[in-house]
Amino acid sequence: MNYSNNKKILKSFYDQNGLLSKFDKDSIYLEEAFNDIYRIWLNNFKQIESVNYLMLAEAPLWGIDKKYIYNPNTNNSQFFYRSDLGDILNKHITDKREFITVCNEIGLLVVDISPFPLNPNYTAINYRSLKTAQYQQLVNLTIPTFFEEKIKLVADKKSANIKTFFRYARVKNSFGSIVSRVLIDNKIIKTQNDIGDISKNGGGIDKSKLKQIIEWT
Repeated sequence: MNYSNNKKILKSFYDQNGLLSKFDKDSIYLEEAFNDIYRIWLNNFKQIESVNYLMLAEAPLWGIDKKYIYNPNTNNSQFFYRSDLGDILNKHITDKREFITVCNEIGLLVVDISPFPLNPNYTAINYRSLKTAQYQQLVNLTIPTFFEEKIKLVADKKSANIKTFFRYARVKNSFGSIVSRVLIDNKIIKTQNDIGDISKNGGGIDKSKLKQIIEWT
């Protein structure tokens, strides 16, 4: 996977939205982030023997602190606190590095639907400022050059009872129909209705939902 194909899509998107003058500066940050994130993700993916649980997210916040679920040098966030996983598994998880190890051991993999870690501090656009239709357009354009490539890798390691769910219900509502086509084609799910979510009001994880998913398998 490379940044150049996704870069062309994003440059056209900036141009379409009257922000082409901002693109070159933003792209320096985005290309470096894209390459670092994919390297970290792929190295971690190789540690997983079988993907039992596929969590669909948006994109890392990244930024100067390089905030990412698979970066052991950053703290867990509300996206997925290690205590959430620890409570479900009845296990004390000491730090971020152990959290990542435990996720890998149980076969829980996080895949982002967008290749761009848009951040309001570093890019002229971000996911909160985009209208839903714009956001859907951008994700849809990058499906073949990003999400589909990752899902093909996942398909080679998926368990027979793989469970797929969105981290956030709002992302599921906006992108469920877009990503489900790829998931169905790669035999990750049978129908769009097979994709759940684990969000709750306030932004945290609904541990009862996640516990049900993990215990079911």
